[in-house]
Amino acid sequence: MTKEASPFSENEKLVAESKRKSAPGNARKVFHTTCREGMIEKYINRHNNIPPEVCAGLRIAGITYLSIQRLPNTDILVLSMELVGCGQLDLEKATGPGSTYRKNNICCQWEIDMETQYHNGWTELEEIHSSDVEWNQSLGLPLLL
Repeated sequence: MTKEASPFSENEKLVAESKRKSAPGNARKVFHTTCREGMIEKYINRHNNIPPEVCAGLRIAGITYLSIQRLPNTDILVLSMELVGCGQLDLEKATGPGSTYRKNNICCQWEIDMETQYHNGWTELEEIHSSDVEWNQSLGLPLLL
């Protein structure tokens, strides 16, 4: 039995192997942004006094947990969230323009304010390691669902 030559270079193989998939059922998302200059304290205050309509709207849209952290002494923010639906929830459809969430005037104005006064939107981070994938692989255990 002969081994066929790979059509991919060693570098292409390494890149392909380094691309990982999240665990099945992964419902975590992490994003980052930079708060506009001079607006961080107002941003924090707005979130400390978030309208109940926004909280309820995001829960109904499928966000079960949301946390925002700040890199100390900077305007860099990191948003972590957990979603219902085993990671299949389309955030843009659930919370973006035209969504049921944004049909509520308070929620819509909240999002407009965040996007126009406080930051220029969020960029999703790529998950490169999580204990429910790599640890279980290392231990020879099934992926957690």
